[in-house]
Amino acid sequence: MFLTSCNTETYIGRWMTWRASDIKDYEKFPTYPFTASPSPFMFIVASDPEIGKLLVTVRNGNKQPLADALENSETTAFIVIRNDSLLYENYFNGYDRESMNTSFSVAKSITSLMIGKAIEEGLIESTSDPITQYLPELEQLDSKYNQLTMSHVLNMRSGIQFKDHDLPWGDKPKVYYDPQLRERLMQLPIAFEPGSKFQYNSYNPVLAGIVLERVCNQSPAKYFEDKFWDKMGMEYSGSWSMDSDESGMTKMESGLNVRAIDFAKFGRLVLNNGQWDSEQVISASWIKEISQVSPENSLEEFGSETHYSHFWWLYSKDHNHAYIISGSGHLGQYLYIFPDENIIIVRMGMDTGKVDSWKKVFQEVADHLAL
Repeated sequence: MFLTSCNTETYIGRWMTWRASDIKDYEKFPTYPFTASPSPFMFIVASDPEIGKLLVTVRNGNKQPLADALENSETTAFIVIRNDSLLYENYFNGYDRESMNTSFSVAKSITSLMIGKAIEEGLIESTSDPITQYLPELEQLDSKYNQLTMSHVLNMRSGIQFKDHDLPWGDKPKVYYDPQLRERLMQLPIAFEPGSKFQYNSYNPVLAGIVLERVCNQSPAKYFEDKFWDKMGMEYSGSWSMDSDESGMTKMESGLNVRAIDFAKFGRLVLNNGQWDSEQVISASWIKEISQVSPENSLEEFGSETHYSHFWWLYSKDHNHAYIISGSGHLGQYLYIFPDENIIIVRMGMDTGKVDSWKKVFQEVADHLAL
């Protein structure tokens, strides 16, 4: 009985054996691998030694030089880029430039780009489409799925059941560890009216991935490889974790595994309105759509500036213009984009490191560069 319960081919076996998630989980899950580009894009090296000396707010208002704060906060990688120039790049706690970092929920933001590409290619008609247009079997599970649109899913307003705790019967560990994610999602009722309220729910990107799989007739990881990875000059190899060898479902909610310098390239793609050098990888209209702030996507409960749109966190002082576009993941994985200053900041880590607000740290770095 004990051996059965510890079999990591089962959900309960994974929950008991692997327990809390960590940044090396890409070694546990099967993966879809991506190869490095034969002609990688390289940011211009223009190191600014003053960045490491910059005093940043760490805890309870106390300040430290950035380099010390990073060393003491379980950070693995920290990169600052402006105007395609690599101003600061440093690694900590045994990591270096070639070390793999998993994205956790930054993968959700990349999933959004894939949905936009599928719309651009006519595989999905629009974000106002009901999910049952692509997955009609969901109507048999719960008739309220007819009211659920792609927009509800992308904006975390789906109403799909999500028990937000880490006990084995909760949905947080289930969506992360279940080896049959399609089957798991096809058991979930609608708990509240779609569109009526925000609930951060990792089943939403999984559902988006199932739609992608259906309309593309291939793995979302393969679609990502063809439409994004192979076009963006990735310096190193990477991978996307799958739920299991048997199922082969891409873990859209958490599983993109890349070197930090290559994560920064997604920031560059967004900054350049979807264009990568001479190729329009994703339409400028989709970048505009994902970065649009409005009363409908405002989340006052998370802070007066906070908005959430298409699996991206947005921050706006005037509720009209996003001065930050960000992907944020478990244990302090961050891709921050400052469109007005043309700045990209990547922070990866083993934990958040007891820093009160990484957003504040990133803002202090951006403010320093804008002087």
